[in-house]
Amino acid sequence: MVQRLRSLVLWRPLPYVLALLCAVVIFGIHMLPNVDSMLNENNTRISHVFLRSQINYHKEIAPFARRPLTTLLIETAQSIFKFKAGHAFILVNFLFLGLSGALTYRLSLILKATKKQGIINMLVFFASFSVLFAFFPPVFTYDEPLQYCFLLTAIIAFVRRKWFAFVALFTLALVARETSILLWPALVLFFPGTENTPPRPLIERFKKNGLYLLLPIFLYGCYIVIFIYQQRLLHATHIEMASRYSCFLENIESVQNSVESVVSILITLGPFLYFTYFYQHRKDRLHWQNKFVSAFLLTLAINTPIVFLTAFARESRLFALPLLFIWPMFMQLFGKDIKPLFMKNAYVGFLKNWRTLLLFTCVTAANFAFCFIYYPYLGLGNNTYFAEYIFGTVLLLTIHFCSYRTLGTKEQTIVS
Repeated sequence: MVQRLRSLVLWRPLPYVLALLCAVVIFGIHMLPNVDSMLNENNTRISHVFLRSQINYHKEIAPFARRPLTTLLIETAQSIFKFKAGHAFILVNFLFLGLSGALTYRLSLILKATKKQGIINMLVFFASFSVLFAFFPPVFTYDEPLQYCFLLTAIIAFVRRKWFAFVALFTLALVARETSILLWPALVLFFPGTENTPPRPLIERFKKNGLYLLLPIFLYGCYIVIFIYQQRLLHATHIEMASRYSCFLENIESVQNSVESVVSILITLGPFLYFTYFYQHRKDRLHWQNKFVSAFLLTLAINTPIVFLTAFARESRLFALPLLFIWPMFMQLFGKDIKPLFMKNAYVGFLKNWRTLLLFTCVTAANFAFCFIYYPYLGLGNNTYFAEYIFGTVLLLTIHFCSYRTLGTKEQTIVS
């Protein structure tokens, strides 16, 4: 049995088969009876009418019309295969969602992950809140799977210093969704790669490769100017920019909205920030790995307030952008820190320590009360699995924290 499992892990197509299976599982979750998703709207059949309205919406409204790639691919699939709107929407988005997972695995290997680590990184990507519930309201994913594909391949080209490929792919990522620009400062400042060498001055780095980093911005600028004037969207763009502040007001206008906004941020970023805290307190960190943590934190510091002030915070996918620096590096960064979850001594220790056991009981009781009493009382998470996901995530982190803090000196040495 063990030999068969090892042979399965060594099977070369396994990661790509798993990526496809994960995309199918996510589709299945969205199509469950009595579940409210974009795909079925509380039904067991695909909602072609609603998905057609979403496609039209993204063609006609100014901020979405300037991101034509996903819509173009959906309508091309409709034309070629004679699909209905819903079938074309599902084919394109789930194809690119699965491909994003496979690219996460591929980038992991480039970033010195083992095959096992790469598979775990890919599974972490699929298990992330904004991916697992991608097409549930209010997440409302549309362009992100294609954007992730372009950004992941752009980062692969960046790490390998394939500059022409990087320029093309990052430009396409900007066209797919202009928020891709928020990753640019981290790429410029930290130059994520796999070389464990001391950092060079920013000006010195720019002398050689600065043009390649600036070129996608210039090309996208040309595209957006031409597109807005050709489609006569200048007035609509002005109105859209002026109305952005109303999103911030809606994010905090009531207790329900405020709770939903805060939970959206925490459930999307919280688990990764939690493990980043432990990583930052380790002494065996490698310089090239630190670049990815720094890139994650910088992008988070830029992206989070922008989203909260100019968009609907309940759309948790908007906060997930910084995770593109963490998903392909999860096990390389946090593999040692998650070991307490799999150490028998850690569990024995915290069960024998009444203070830690009391802490675990109190946190879990509060977690249960929030997820299954207070959260539904506000009218949040109806016909979804959000409450269960939040409860399970907080429970797992609580178990990790209690296990970690009760490890003896010997075990802590092993973990570090």
